[in-house]
Amino acid sequence: MSVGARVLILLLAGLLGTAVSAHAREGRLGFTVDLAAEEAGADSRIKEVIVTEVAPGSAAARAGMKRGDVLDRFGGTPVAGSAAREFFAAMKVEAGETLVLVVRRDGKPVSLTLVAQ
Repeated sequence: MSVGARVLILLLAGLLGTAVSAHAREGRLGFTVDLAAEEAGADSRIKEVIVTEVAPGSAAARAGMKRGDVLDRFGGTPVAGSAAREFFAAMKVEAGETLVLVVRRDGKPVSLTLVAQ
């Protein structure tokens, strides 16, 4: 990922009041991502989101998420092609909220159910 894309993630996260590590208002999912976007700016479109870290004992770890998973669907919504702003807004979850994510692992889709902590 380019430095510009990393800066974009941090700027968008700051604008939306959310942390890049998928920690939201009250709920925590317990994973961090590396996001590749088509262009820099508030209206950029996501090309790919790769899981870079899964916190031990987190909702993501309990669901079976692994470092290197490519996030395809977040809560039923396709990730690739979506607006980065919408993606970060969707990461704001309430504690106890259940989300179904689909990741691509070794070229195959894997469905994961996370309950935010």
